[in-house]
Amino acid sequence: MLTWLLMIIILAALIVVLTWIFAKFFGRGEQSQPMPENNDVIEHNRHAVGAGEIDDIMFETVLRGYRQDQVDDVIAHLKWQVDSLNAQLAEKAATQDFS
Repeated sequence: MLTWLLMIIILAALIVVLTWIFAKFFGRGEQSQPMPENNDVIEHNRHAVGAGEIDDIMFETVLRGYRQDQVDDVIAHLKWQVDSLNAQLAEKAATQDFS
């Protein structure tokens, strides 16, 4: 019984020591850079959507996902672009019908 207790204590000590050594050599994880101000993020996302660079869109994370105002703004901007393109296509189709 004493040997089992001794082995458990040694195992716990090894886990603590090896965890500390691992943290010293490899660090505790990288810290993310702080996000810019909310208005800057929204402007960046509008520019990315306007330029067609969808991969460059970024959102701040919050407790349950992404900041809703940023997501809503990107969706609204995408909808505005689609509506604008549809209006241009309709105008072009109308001018071709009368030609």
